[in-house]
Amino acid sequence: MNVKPEQNGCAVTEGRLPGTCAPMVFPFIAMQTENSERYDSSEALKSGTLFPGLNLPFHVEMQSRFPTVPAALAELMALDFAIDELGLYLDTHPNDSEALELFNSYIKLAQQGRTKYEAMYGPLAKQYVSEDGKYTWINDPWPWEIIEGGKK
Repeated sequence: MNVKPEQNGCAVTEGRLPGTCAPMVFPFIAMQTENSERYDSSEALKSGTLFPGLNLPFHVEMQSRFPTVPAALAELMALDFAIDELGLYLDTHPNDSEALELFNSYIKLAQQGRTKYEAMYGPLAKQYVSEDGKYTWINDPWPWEIIEGGKK
């Protein structure tokens, strides 16, 4: 097989690094085991992950990047993160009834929290327009501009 160089000077099986070409790689992601150790609900929300093995400094990073984010919004962000993480876990472990039950309970909590948050601060996404049918998204403060207890 004759592999011709691409326009960047590397073969089609190579990627460009500064000053050189290097072989392409295939990433590998290890699969979690069935019934992996899990945090309880409050610790999972506080940590930003359900699984201690995946506990990255999400919450600390969020606080350092967005120090004025209301606690209610931070909780919704953590819930959405946990829902996404559980969904990924369920993609590979669909018969884990405990994870499915937790997934469904987090979805309910997120729906309730979102409804409460939006009643206090306004919509979190632009697909939600005001009750009078006018497009007001651009007029409201952005979610990160809201201070605890009311609008900025």
